[in-house]
Amino acid sequence: MEMMKILLLAFSILAASFLSGCRSLKEPIVEQIPIPSTLKILDNLEAQEEIMLAFKRAYPGKVSDVQFLNNDWTMHVNGTRFYFAMGRFLPEDLREQWEDFYPYDFYIYPWVGTPSQRRAAIDHPIYSIGSSFLFDALYYSPTEDDSWNMQELYSFLGVKLVIHSYIKPLLDLVAERIRAHTDPSIDEWIADLRTSPPSFGWNWRSIAGTNRRSNHSYGTAIDLLPRSLRGLYTYWQWGTSDTINRETHYLPPDAVIEAFQNYGFIWGGHWDLIDTMHFEYRPEILLLNNIVPFIPGQ
Repeated sequence: MEMMKILLLAFSILAASFLSGCRSLKEPIVEQIPIPSTLKILDNLEAQEEIMLAFKRAYPGKVSDVQFLNNDWTMHVNGTRFYFAMGRFLPEDLREQWEDFYPYDFYIYPWVGTPSQRRAAIDHPIYSIGSSFLFDALYYSPTEDDSWNMQELYSFLGVKLVIHSYIKPLLDLVAERIRAHTDPSIDEWIADLRTSPPSFGWNWRSIAGTNRRSNHSYGTAIDLLPRSLRGLYTYWQWGTSDTINRETHYLPPDAVIEAFQNYGFIWGGHWDLIDTMHFEYRPEILLLNNIVPFIPGQ
């Protein structure tokens, strides 16, 4: 437990050193923003091992064989050995080129910060970046065609989606848990969902402002929108606010958010740059924040 606290505290200075292309390194930061980082653990081998073991636990059958090799922590991802590589998570043939890539960001979840810190984050957006090699290997999706071949049509609570086959049984469990609730507000939320695009899952694209692919590119993220937002905000760029609440923002019922988290999905409403329609499968983020979801195969 103490090691987890140290690990999360270590993720605190990405904003100061490794930024996305949306801001110059020389621009001043108005207020210290609590953005986590791998930078402070570059010399902390125990913390690096915690990350590797979190991946192994989060993706059984996909990630295995965590070992300290060639003076670095490594893990097998679907048969390819990845090195920690100064926080870049690179295959062996790219390991020595780590300076060409941004580090991964294992952020604090749920995000914690004051309204003024959220305002600073909105005014100076910083994205969780890093290379795409790790998740390309994790989901057998190094190209758009490869990724498309891993997708299948799916209906989640009546919402038509294209998703990666790996998360289908997990979404089945999420839907089952949501439907088990007897709260009328949940039935109302389901009935109000938009059942066809732009509610979607798979969408091959990069994260805005970066060269790293969105989790939508792997079909492991879904967006759920109502038929009408009725003037409410859902995405941080559509209408910025220092705080989020049900009077100003589209928010799924708490039981829905909890159901997703119970099966390894994080909610974009718990980020500093909010995206309240967005859920993505990131069980390693939950584990590193001491939130233990159901994980298939365990």
